[in-house]
Amino acid sequence: MGAKINVSIVVIAIYSLYYGYMSTARWSAIKRRRLRAKQAKDSGDLEILRNSSPEEQFAVLVVGGRFVNPFPEYREHGIFEFIVWKIVEVIRWNPRAGVPRDKTLLAELLPLYRPDFEVLFDTSTVVAATGSDLKTESNPDLSPSGNASPMGLTSSVTSAVYYSSDTGSSTNIQFDSMTLADSWTPISQRYVANATSHAGSHEAHSLSDTSSNTTSSGPHSPAADETATRSMISNGIPPRDERLTVTWIGQSCIFIQCHGINFLTDPLFSAHIINSLIGPKRLRPSPCQLEHLPRIDFVLVSHDHPDHLEDETIRKIGNSAMWIVPVGLRRYLARYGIYRVAEMKWWDKIPLPGKERDGWEIACTPAMHWSGRYLYDSNRSLWCSFLILHNTRPVIFHAGDTGYSAELFKGISQVYGTGCELALVPCGAYSPRWHLQPQHVDPAESVQIMIDLGAKRLVGVHWATFMLSDEHYLEPKQKLEQEAVAAGLQDKVWAAEFGRTIVVPYRSADEAGSGSDDDAVFRLPDARVSSIGRLRALEGRHTLIW
Repeated sequence: MGAKINVSIVVIAIYSLYYGYMSTARWSAIKRRRLRAKQAKDSGDLEILRNSSPEEQFAVLVVGGRFVNPFPEYREHGIFEFIVWKIVEVIRWNPRAGVPRDKTLLAELLPLYRPDFEVLFDTSTVVAATGSDLKTESNPDLSPSGNASPMGLTSSVTSAVYYSSDTGSSTNIQFDSMTLADSWTPISQRYVANATSHAGSHEAHSLSDTSSNTTSSGPHSPAADETATRSMISNGIPPRDERLTVTWIGQSCIFIQCHGINFLTDPLFSAHIINSLIGPKRLRPSPCQLEHLPRIDFVLVSHDHPDHLEDETIRKIGNSAMWIVPVGLRRYLARYGIYRVAEMKWWDKIPLPGKERDGWEIACTPAMHWSGRYLYDSNRSLWCSFLILHNTRPVIFHAGDTGYSAELFKGISQVYGTGCELALVPCGAYSPRWHLQPQHVDPAESVQIMIDLGAKRLVGVHWATFMLSDEHYLEPKQKLEQEAVAAGLQDKVWAAEFGRTIVVPYRSADEAGSGSDDDAVFRLPDARVSSIGRLRALEGRHTLIW
């Protein structure tokens, strides 16, 4: 017994020395960088000023063979705090985060929406694979008030074929009618903007309706595709090359389209983070699966935590897409035979492979977080955020996971410019603050990140997918809306909803300046946040136009 105690004391002593060394070395590096920045301001020396730029001040920092955070706001947790917190999580008796046990109530409060596959596949041509006559009757289990079911789908639909005019190929989509189609929720009869309810008509379109305009020329003819495109434009949806779309799958997993380029961030579609025995379990099913989406061109992985990178999706995507990851993750992906990988460190910027002539680039930017899939590999790989740029302009910011550092986000806007079209920023998993503040922002900090970046719109993600923290599961959305109103940004901030597709008209600065007055609707708004209009719902669709 005495020997075991002595061994424990030795282990604790060694860990304490190691922890002390890591903390001391990290703070020494931070102080040196901050002193250099102060000297630059005081002296005006251009050489010192260059060396104290955000790229230098927040450059990658390695101590003892592990990546560490060069941000003064960050606090190392340490293994002892981690263990104590896990014990607290296990022994407490009260239900966590107010999640109701009634699944019907949960489905009502956290609805799933059918992604707008018509927009994502850039066609309104949808053919039933089962050969049955698909109807648009309301699902009585989900819409007691008589709302129409999601456009073109009812609980009887088991599969459909979406034709892509871009690739000339068809995608067969298989639906699990017990878990997915039945859980899709129709758009509400009330639409909230500026904290005010606006009634609207939400009639559904049947699959036969959406394809009826193509029968004279054949379902997949150029004339049919042109008609489909005109139909979408007449409904207020810009052509593919003049729009951005964002569809939230859950957590930080987002399907993004930029001028027809398909991105998937932090892939996660499973019902559990680890497995069905260990959990944690997803509150609501994924609104779709990977197979339902158009072909992925690029996968952006912010870090290797299991709720941001799942093994099953790695296997499914394989080398069909280019993986863009922080330094250290190439080795993990290699286990699955993946070689199409671009590793980046903070402040790296590269042209998107195959899109160089179109002016698309990706920048790897810092984040205040940590990495590790197991207890023994913490911070062996880097973590990051990403900025998608077009013709050197920031277009979409994907934060991944991060705590708040004012100098960091102002520094990103200083390096890459302001006017980012969309900032995808976490707004949940932040309580208790004494434990999670160094690694997860709260809603107020999410809005502040938008302001620091000079972003035009903020979409709050990373909430109500898994319960990994103590705040009420609906609190992130409520607080984000409150913070937006307090900052006068209620038309520019939105808490994402599962599966709902958002469309943002987007043209490059050159294109926007060369068009006629007829296409002014597609021109970029100016850099002022106040130039953005409110979200509006399209009649008969779940899609929102921003």
